Amino acid sequence: MKKLIIICSLFLLTLIIVCSPNDKSDTKYSVVIVQGEENISEEFSKFINNDFSIVKVEYLTNLEVAKEKYPKYEIEIAPAVFIFETDGGEMKKLKLKTYDTEEAVEFLKETKKDSQ
Repeated sequence: MKKLIIICSLFLLTLIIVCSPNDKSDTKYSVVIVQGEENISEEFSKFINNDFSIVKVEYLTNLEVAKEKYPKYEIEIAPAVFIFETDGGEMKKLKLKTYDTEEAVEFLKETKKDSQ
C-alpha cells in the first residue's frame, strides 16, 4: 500500500511539474503608451507583428485622459509606458512602468519569439 501511495504521489508531482506554465514563449504582453506632446508611436510600431509576444498596444495622446482611464497607475508625466503580462488579452500583471521609452523598447525586444 505504501508503494502505491509513493508511486501515485510521484506521478502527481511529475504531472504538476510538466503541466505548469513556465514557458516564456507562452507569455503575452499588452502595452499602454501615454504619448504626450512627443510622437513616440514609431518606436513601438515595430513590435506589433508575429515576431513578438505583444497582443495589444494602446496609444493615449493626452496625459489627462490617461490619468482618468488608468487612475490606479498614478501616471505623473508623459511619455509613459506600461507593459502588462496578459491572460487571453486582458491586462493582468504590471511588468514595467517607465517614463523612459528606451527602457520600454529594450523590454519589448526581449519578447521576441524564438524561431522554431
